[in-house]
Amino acid sequence: MLKLNIFSYVYWPEQFLINEMAEDIVQRGYEINVLTGLPNYPKGDFYDGFSLAGGPYLQEHKGVKIRRYPIFARKTGFPRLMMNYISHLLGALSIKNKIPQADWAFVFATSPITTAIPAIFWARRNKAKVCIWLQDLWPDSVAAVGATNRNSILYKILGKMVAWIYKNTDLILIQSPGFADNLKEFGYKGPSHVIPNWAPGLDFKDATVPSWLNDLPAKFTVTFAGNVGKAQAIDTVIEAAKILKDKEHIQFLVVGDGSELERVRGIARAEDLQNVQFYGRKPIEDMPGLFKRSDALLVSLKKDPIFARTIPSKVQAYMAAGKPLVGSLDGVGSQVIQEAQAGFTAPAENSTELAGVLLKMAELTDVERQKLGDNARHYFSQNYEKGRIISHIIEHLERYK
Repeated sequence: MLKLNIFSYVYWPEQFLINEMAEDIVQRGYEINVLTGLPNYPKGDFYDGFSLAGGPYLQEHKGVKIRRYPIFARKTGFPRLMMNYISHLLGALSIKNKIPQADWAFVFATSPITTAIPAIFWARRNKAKVCIWLQDLWPDSVAAVGATNRNSILYKILGKMVAWIYKNTDLILIQSPGFADNLKEFGYKGPSHVIPNWAPGLDFKDATVPSWLNDLPAKFTVTFAGNVGKAQAIDTVIEAAKILKDKEHIQFLVVGDGSELERVRGIARAEDLQNVQFYGRKPIEDMPGLFKRSDALLVSLKKDPIFARTIPSKVQAYMAAGKPLVGSLDGVGSQVIQEAQAGFTAPAENSTELAGVLLKMAELTDVERQKLGDNARHYFSQNYEKGRIISHIIEHLERYK
């Protein structure tokens, strides 16, 4: 029987794919332990029921055993984020030997990739192997959000750290084929396989529109849902809304939270953009109803080489909902939307072209938009179905253990 110890920066009740993967594998009869911190993403404060004093530090959820360690909550600002990252590293290192023997240290590698360091040390001590499921690219992602630049000493130090991590990893799974260049750049020579993300397990078929949308006017509705951070280049969306503000039949919804939310909300208020509504963070269970009420779903990313290599997870969620997509992004993410014939795309951070494709989408007939949505759903079922992807993960772990 396969045994996994999962090292992750995030875990339930934070909403990430690693939750579903762990729960699914447990249901198949395998043993899973998770090592993670106290939940505080994305808002930056500990979730209700969690605290430094009270933990809880030992839990079991849907058959998955969870061991947590104390951390500094993210709060806001770069210094606090760095304290959060460092506390995650030190916390995991301090209790790594309290998790049981397993075949693999499995790293769910969102930022920060330092999550892999305690996994490597644990694996060395316990004669196990290390698998990283790479969700973000370091050190490029640090540079992409403006924390450093590619010519800095910090970037070079982080690059050496990434090279050390890759050297001590036995198997790397990448969420996008565009990540392969990063593996080569930092010297990874082991096996690697593309394992794309899937959409959260939500009921899109029988969705009901949430009550907080009851007063929404009956207009063509473009929805941006998810994290509102620097990587999402939300300014481009707001600028496109400004360009289209005289098109009274088009409205924008921004549903989510993040480091940029209050700033862009202030911009929209200053510009008197009546066509943009901000709803803040809503329960994930409300997403199917939100998508059902929307006419098009919007995904955006910054213009940067790292993001051109990435397929944002919301692309899969939007496709699963069977709705047309509008992309403001470059590279692999744009290619997926076009290949699926699921909508229209504009170059990253080009608000003029984004406004143009949004207007084009609004001018389609309901039948034409439904065809795009059907294409999206079909592409999802063929490429991003959860059970099939998790089976591939297990096959790779069994093959290389």
